[in-house]
Amino acid sequence: MKASEIRKHMLTGISYMIPMVVAGGILGAIAKGFGGYLIGGAAPEAGGTIFSNLNMFDWQQFWWAISKLSDYAMSFATATLAAGIAYSIADRPGIVPGFILGYTANIAKAGFLGGMLMAFLVGYFIKWMTTWKMHKALKSLMPVLIIPLFATLAGGLFFFIVLARPMSIMMTAFQGWIMSLNAGSQFVIGATIGACMGFDMGGPVNKTASMAANALFADGFAAPESAKIIGGMTPPLGIGISTLIAKNKFTAAERDAGLTCIPMGLVFITEGVLPFAAADPIRVIPCSMIGSAVAGGMAMALGCSTPAVHGGIFIVPITEKPLMFLLSLAVGTLVTAVLYAILRKPIKQEDLEEEIKELDITIQ
Repeated sequence: MKASEIRKHMLTGISYMIPMVVAGGILGAIAKGFGGYLIGGAAPEAGGTIFSNLNMFDWQQFWWAISKLSDYAMSFATATLAAGIAYSIADRPGIVPGFILGYTANIAKAGFLGGMLMAFLVGYFIKWMTTWKMHKALKSLMPVLIIPLFATLAGGLFFFIVLARPMSIMMTAFQGWIMSLNAGSQFVIGATIGACMGFDMGGPVNKTASMAANALFADGFAAPESAKIIGGMTPPLGIGISTLIAKNKFTAAERDAGLTCIPMGLVFITEGVLPFAAADPIRVIPCSMIGSAVAGGMAMALGCSTPAVHGGIFIVPITEKPLMFLLSLAVGTLVTAVLYAILRKPIKQEDLEEEIKELDITIQ
């Protein structure tokens, strides 16, 4: 398996994921902007379904419904990425198993890295399945029954037996370690939470740090929440700004995706940076971690504390020492932006040609 093949499959998955992330992220930003940072908790009284008693003429319920569209779209981002990768490897038979296993990885908090791993495994498994010698009567059932069933079953068993349990054990221990840091340096725990938030953008490390901050918040320690929120805002803001200060290093599609990262970062949607992290993890992840660590460490060391567990820029007015919060965010964002602008490799000619080819196909 050549590196160029892996890159081709990843870029295919990313091209399908970008519209999902953009649509979900912008809808979430709009909902929080008009409905407030607590809009996720403004659900109407439940009936037969969560939408049974929805009143779309009520301001809060209207924006709550829009925020649900955002939630659902973001929950499918990893699944879409995985389906795209599996499709690139195994053609149409890879779409369904890739989507199911990508969504499973998302629900299990394995993040986009887990989804990518499962996509490659199931994609090449399906490619191997297509070499099976079968009776003519069974061959017609391969794309609609045999491949979706057995590929999904095999991939699911691998995920549950090999990945899920060890990951759960490690993340539980990791959460306990993060919480134990609260007795020491405020900068260290803030930097640790921040770095974890910037690592895998909604994956196991990110969610473990988030849960640790929430657990400390439940015990009466509100400061770690500021590190969590600011650490989740920094990556999309930093990567988005890097596409503005180093334009010649990004394709037009990447610059467009970078612009959408900025409003997503402002409302604490870290997943906005997923397309960049999936395409260039070796550079994006360290830059995100360093910027988030600086921002989170500064926020706690400077005494920032917030009574909210979500909300992004909208929780600044209720944050203790709001100016220090904004300063920490600005410094961390600048660190990520400058680092990635420096480390990012210039665009290759084949990338530009591939983008032009995709645009031509779209125009036709």
